[in-house]
Amino acid sequence: MKRKRRFFAPLWRPLLIGIFCSFVSSTSSCATAAPAISGVIDQSAASEDGVRLIYLGTGGWIFERGNDQVITGPFFSNPGLVKTGLLPIQSDSDVVDEFMSRYDVSGAHVILVGHAHYDHLMDVPRVALEHAPSARIVGSKTVKNTLGTWSGVGDRVDEVNDIAGDESTVGTWMSYGAGVRIMALRSLHAPHFEGYTLFKGSRVRSLNAEPRWAAEWLDGMTHAYLIDFLNPDGSIAFRIYYQDAVAPPPLGFAPEAVIRERPVDAAILVPATFDQVDWHPEAFIENLQPQRVLLGHWENFFSPPVSPSDPLSNFAHFESRLERVFDGEWWKPELWTEFRFPTR
Repeated sequence: MKRKRRFFAPLWRPLLIGIFCSFVSSTSSCATAAPAISGVIDQSAASEDGVRLIYLGTGGWIFERGNDQVITGPFFSNPGLVKTGLLPIQSDSDVVDEFMSRYDVSGAHVILVGHAHYDHLMDVPRVALEHAPSARIVGSKTVKNTLGTWSGVGDRVDEVNDIAGDESTVGTWMSYGAGVRIMALRSLHAPHFEGYTLFKGSRVRSLNAEPRWAAEWLDGMTHAYLIDFLNPDGSIAFRIYYQDAVAPPPLGFAPEAVIRERPVDAAILVPATFDQVDWHPEAFIENLQPQRVLLGHWENFFSPPVSPSDPLSNFAHFESRLERVFDGEWWKPELWTEFRFPTR
């Protein structure tokens, strides 16, 4: 019986993923989504004190101001749909090195991980060991336990389950270097289809071996983040909101008291599975009051990371809803798109 269970266990995974992909495609609007943009979007007016936001694909970004750098969930390995469902998967170190070598992140302070699914965590050990050797890793207890002892970076995880904020509670600010502070926000991974969330669960014990199957990368507690770049006097120069998964409001919200102090300068929102929850993106626009919006995790991560990207689905309906409630600028970036914004 055990042998049969081991043989057939992987076979349900592609079925679920296939259903998910079919569901997303079938619920797409017939309208045409806006094209993704690429290159450099420069609004900094040649300011030497501006910030850079560089899209790495999926949930990955580099946020940079001067010598202060923050990385979020880098993922380049992108195993195909069939492999993800039927076969063991692992980080492709050659691909990770090829893509991460485009930017010098050797001085990065921190790598933020919103949840522990493979497409957000699997490449983190390689990036942390070879490209950002001094960076702390911020994430849930499941992130810490999944990285465990096998990865070589489990002891670098700052676990945030007990210090995260929410709509009514100001969480703990964590300082990284003199110019960056970060607050984790309690969130929840939205269902993938029909109320079902793939690979859901928590790791309560530290792993001593790398997960082999996609379904073994359990999501754990999901977090969004506020990232503040600070001036020397401690005032806020630029505020970023980051999520790597759609959340059912008010989960994923920033504390109202913090937003009253300073609204968000750039909000990174996810469109994938937005129709599985109510009032996304509308509720987040109201909560964050962002000056500008950038979309992440919109492309097909079962394909190799290339530009132009193949979209996961047609997000025209999401985009039209965004434009109904948000009159500022928003962008859907291609891989390697760089944004330059002024501080204030």
